[in-house]
Amino acid sequence: MDFKIGDEIEDKKQKKNKSNSLGLIIAIIIALICGISVFLISNKIFGKKEVKEKPEVSTPLSLEDENVKILYDYVKYGTNGKRNDKFLTESNVNLSSFQNKERFYYALQFAQVEDFVATEEKDQKGRKIYNISSSKIKTYMQRFFGGNVTYSNDIVITYPFSFRINGQNVGIMTYSEKDDGFNTVFDGLEEAEPSKELIEPYYADLTAAYKEPDGTYRLEEKAIYTDTQKEGETYTIYIYKDPAHTILIETKPNQTEDMIKQNPIDIENYKEKASTITYIFKIYNSVLYFDSSTIK
Repeated sequence: MDFKIGDEIEDKKQKKNKSNSLGLIIAIIIALICGISVFLISNKIFGKKEVKEKPEVSTPLSLEDENVKILYDYVKYGTNGKRNDKFLTESNVNLSSFQNKERFYYALQFAQVEDFVATEEKDQKGRKIYNISSSKIKTYMQRFFGGNVTYSNDIVITYPFSFRINGQNVGIMTYSEKDDGFNTVFDGLEEAEPSKELIEPYYADLTAAYKEPDGTYRLEEKAIYTDTQKEGETYTIYIYKDPAHTILIETKPNQTEDMIKQNPIDIENYKEKASTITYIFKIYNSVLYFDSSTIK
């Protein structure tokens, strides 16, 4: 066998070079890993902090807040001091839920005595005619229902107002295109009277109010509903969560009239189980108007 010293030296050289190259590559990789790690750690410690935006939340309002009281009066409104039950009995209410007559009913709550301007005319019965302008009607419609409200003037309205003209408060209103408004005669007097009901069909109370980040107001009202059966001299009272009388909260049997008067139904005792009516009021021309309500 031939043996050459030169071949051995060359082979050792090649192995040494390969070993050195591999070591260099490993060193470079380690250096890169260390560098990236240092960068990431330093950036986390000293880099610009990401600012997390705080979520926008509702602002609780006092029930004595002026806007809250005004808005609650809007939906509690009723002629002759008796609240209309629309919002208490309909599960979902929005603009489309109102018939033409109902739109006038709620809009005319804002009418003032000075809105009715005396004309020089009288009707066939000799009653003096007053006129409330179309622009006033439109203003009051939009105050309650917002800018998207529509209505028809082809209607005769008999409406008991909260004020009197010539000692009368029942206005009979008919649209006049010539006078661009509703010509109105006042004939009759209807005044608020205390309820004669031994047991009311419903009991309700405002419990919470909030202002949303977009300016929307949200009011929450608790409500319960009753049904009564009389048997001889006693009553059985059924208290329900819902206006359809499907969710019974309590039954109060054998109640005499004196017992009911001495211990009348108090919604405070039922608020945890009562329905919640939520009213939403949005903004149109810087004025809050009724948008919707739900019963749950």
